Amino acid sequence: MLSRIPTFFLIIQALSVFLHLLLYLSVIRFFSVASRRGRGVLFIVLFFMSLSFFSSIILVRAYDGLLTDLFYAVSALWAGVLINLLLAAALGWALLLACRVAGYRVRMPVVAVFLFASAAAYSAYGVWNAFHPVIKNIEVEIKGLPAGWKGKTVVQVSDLHLGVINRAGFLEDVVERVNSLEPHAVFITGDLFDGMDGDLSSFVGPLNGLRAAKGVFFVTGNHENFLGLERVFSTLERTSVQVLDDAAVRIDGLQIIGVSYPPPGRKRDVMKVIRSSKDFSKDLPGILLYHMPASIDQTGDNPSEQRTRTYFSPRTDFTAAKELGIGLQLSGHMHRGQIFPLGYLTARLYKGYDYGLHSLGDFSIYTTCGTGTWGPPMRTGNTPEIVAVRLR
Repeated sequence: MLSRIPTFFLIIQALSVFLHLLLYLSVIRFFSVASRRGRGVLFIVLFFMSLSFFSSIILVRAYDGLLTDLFYAVSALWAGVLINLLLAAALGWALLLACRVAGYRVRMPVVAVFLFASAAAYSAYGVWNAFHPVIKNIEVEIKGLPAGWKGKTVVQVSDLHLGVINRAGFLEDVVERVNSLEPHAVFITGDLFDGMDGDLSSFVGPLNGLRAAKGVFFVTGNHENFLGLERVFSTLERTSVQVLDDAAVRIDGLQIIGVSYPPPGRKRDVMKVIRSSKDFSKDLPGILLYHMPASIDQTGDNPSEQRTRTYFSPRTDFTAAKELGIGLQLSGHMHRGQIFPLGYLTARLYKGYDYGLHSLGDFSIYTTCGTGTWGPPMRTGNTPEIVAVRLR
């Protein structure tokens, strides 16, 4: 019997085939492709492309090499281009219907060329945008903030997804920009790696280049679980990055609490673990690092339900964090959809907490759209960011 994760991927694969079929039908209608041979070639090409992304994920994990990396990069890029082509096709169908209702004739081949060319240009912009993160400046007030932290800047980076596409050169650029902010501390809130197999040693040097007066801190995301926590932790042991695995650390009267992304097949009482930490005190102000913009309390779920909940019905009451006296939670995870119009879906899933700063009394949460990309190396729904948080 298939487990839920394979079933989920089968559903996504079936959706991919269906979307490619829609593109196929749009092309033959807009360009009046009558040739059986032309239709056949187009069908075969699009059917192959519908299988390419998940096939490339399997291949790049099984065989680490230039060809598999290239196949993954091309198929991931195509996944983003496909979304933009389908948006163009939807506009084409809408125009065709409107003209038919109004009694006008429209030269669809000309219109389709314009729409698909616009989609291609939009995709090219998205690729450029993906590799040019901006500095996002915000201010957050934390009740009882120690004098040594007042007016200081801490930097959050998240969802870098280092690996096949975002390589060491990308990380070096991010590190340079982070260091230019002269941060008091740096927080990496999960998905540092993209979850694929491969040599991670090229990232050790750039990570060691991060400079922060009080240190660099990291919590895991879901993609660290995909890659394997042992590999992640052994890599980070060669760096100056401090891993907070359901742990708290106290620095100059402020506690930094890191909660790991729920590991598959393992149930744990996060609240109990944090409260038993020798460095935890509810009487001190705290900053919580958690990959998801959701509640850290997962004790009521079995591992299978927990895994499903984190993706499809996350809890956004933040009651557990408030009980711990947290003043600020820093999260990421959903990339704010990354590609238009998927941001509408992430906003709905996370009830608006998928992006931005939200204050609930003495508790605040900032969810970043992330610094890197996963899947398509493309950002059309938003601009990637490095977050500079000025503490008050």
